[in-house]
Amino acid sequence: MLRSLVVILSLTIPLGAVNSEPFTAGLTALSREHASTAFRAWMKVAEQGSAEGQNNVAYLYERGLGVKLDYKKAEKWYLLASEQGLPVAKYNLAMLTYKGHINNRDTRKSVEWLRQADESGHIPSTYMLGVLYMRGEGIFKNTDRAFELFYRAAKAGSVRAQYMVGYIYQSGMIDPDEDSDSEKGYFWSAVALINGFEKARLVMINAAKNMSDQQEAQLIKEAEACIESAYKNCL
Repeated sequence: MLRSLVVILSLTIPLGAVNSEPFTAGLTALSREHASTAFRAWMKVAEQGSAEGQNNVAYLYERGLGVKLDYKKAEKWYLLASEQGLPVAKYNLAMLTYKGHINNRDTRKSVEWLRQADESGHIPSTYMLGVLYMRGEGIFKNTDRAFELFYRAAKAGSVRAQYMVGYIYQSGMIDPDEDSDSEKGYFWSAVALINGFEKARLVMINAAKNMSDQQEAQLIKEAEACIESAYKNCL
């Protein structure tokens, strides 16, 4: 868990910042399971007004790492960071709300935070906004809009979005009057699987029922080329 947490928090290190040492020290401490040391390092810069520090302190409060779990304090620090325009803080507020820890799980608030973060180019927010459109939570259900968001996130490298694009193509949800697009369903599921999303294998199996081995091999080749092109050359 700590490894994935470090990845998440590393996104909040201010690029090119002069005072980046506390952030690095905090990540190092956290990777060694010294969460209280990370908390002290980040609280220092958070109190000095660093949006990244405020976000990281909030995350520790949310998870109860190095400090007593406290959702209200997490909300307070996320809000301070979001007021400075930090997209990941807006995403974290959306998820804290969506999980029911604050705002009485008012998913309309989650949608608003996610929209703001998405407009700033925060890809996890783009994906999650697609999920809410897909489910009709906090907003009217709109599969077409969900697909647009998933596709944009998929082209930006989100493996979960890549899976959802493949799933939607294969299920025929884009146009109920037409058959599923097994070729694109297989292709995007292959992209997700190559990127490590094992759940995509089942979509590939369903999509491949009427395909030859040669067709499958060609689609896998194209999926690999898509990834190698940084998602510029994809179906």
